[in-house]
Amino acid sequence: MNTRSIILAALGGAALVAIPTSVALAATPSDNDRPGMGWHGDDAPGRGAPADRPGLAWGSDDAHMGMGMGGGSTWGGNQGPRGPRGQGLDNGIGDPAGLVTAGDSLSSVDTAAVVYMVNEEKLAHDLYVELADAWDLRVFENISSAEQQHLDAVRSLLDAYGAEDPTDGLAAGEFSEPALQDLYDTLLADGLESDTQALAVGALVEETDIADLRDRSTDDAAIATVFASLESASENHLRAFVMNLSRAGIEYEAQVLTDAEVASVTGR
Repeated sequence: MNTRSIILAALGGAALVAIPTSVALAATPSDNDRPGMGWHGDDAPGRGAPADRPGLAWGSDDAHMGMGMGGGSTWGGNQGPRGPRGQGLDNGIGDPAGLVTAGDSLSSVDTAAVVYMVNEEKLAHDLYVELADAWDLRVFENISSAEQQHLDAVRSLLDAYGAEDPTDGLAAGEFSEPALQDLYDTLLADGLESDTQALAVGALVEETDIADLRDRSTDDAAIATVFASLESASENHLRAFVMNLSRAGIEYEAQVLTDAEVASVTGR
């Protein structure tokens, strides 16, 4: 099934994938592929980040590389045993309101793009919080924290431009657009089927974010900077979910991006 069938009504005409009944997974042996996860220490093959720079890091004996993800700082986790330092989730963007020139306003196209992203970041955050509670997987806890930072950043951007935030006042898991609400509910139900299904849903959400961000162009410097940071973060998140699936003996199949695009992000 082509999972990038779109829900045009979900975000005022923006595209978002419709999730099939079950995300496609392929189980394969992983004898030569044993990525580890470390957190504030080196308790797994991937070395964890230092305490003052929280993050995840992985080391892979097969790929001979390490990847880190910084949560609340501008730095990623420490390097894996055979790889380079990872990238920070927020890439040191700080408060994007500082990138906006006083008196500037958004075009209707840019307003729609930022509104789309604030909804998408809220969906990812709320979904990952629920899946973290359901499966007690640290990857969801860590990435949901990063998504909260991204959501705050996009909200700050809307506020700086004086644009309305459609997520303001909404509870966790609540969305103003019925189609978006249905999508969230479908994703959550799919992710509650099993822990590996939850990881596959997370990977699918990140693939969608990457594709959507790549499809959007803007001449606004503040928006371009924020969107570039979000794309980089989604690539890190996708790597994290795919690594966890591989650790469970599952080979993830691309759902939105091409196989080559996923491979270029994950190194697989």
